[in-house]
Amino acid sequence: MCRDTASVSLEGELDIATTPLVGDAVARAIAARPHRLDLDVAGLTFCDAAGVRALLQARRVCRVHHAEFRLIGIQPRFQRVLALLRVAELLPAPPAPSPSPAAALSSEPL
Repeated sequence: MCRDTASVSLEGELDIATTPLVGDAVARAIAARPHRLDLDVAGLTFCDAAGVRALLQARRVCRVHHAEFRLIGIQPRFQRVLALLRVAELLPAPPAPSPSPAAALSSEPL
C-alpha cells in the first residue's frame, strides 16, 4: 500500500520524555510507504533539544524510506528557535500562503 501523504500531529511538550512517542508515530506512518510525511507541530507548547533531535531523526527516517519530510504549522516562536539552532534549513516547511488582496486592503489589524 502506498499513499501520497501521511500526517502526524504533535501536541503539548516535545522533550526527552516524549520523543520516543514521536519515533513510534513516525515509524507507523512511514510503514504505509507515503511519498511525503507531514509532521504538524502547531500544537506544540514546548520543544527542547531532545525534541529537535527527534524531528531531525524523523527527517532521517523519511530520507531512508525515500519520502519527503515537511513540518507543518510552525509557529513564529518555534521557527526562531530552529533558526537559532541552525536547523531550520534541515526541517523544511511548506511556503507560507501569500495574503489575499482583500486582506492587504483591510484596515483591520491582523
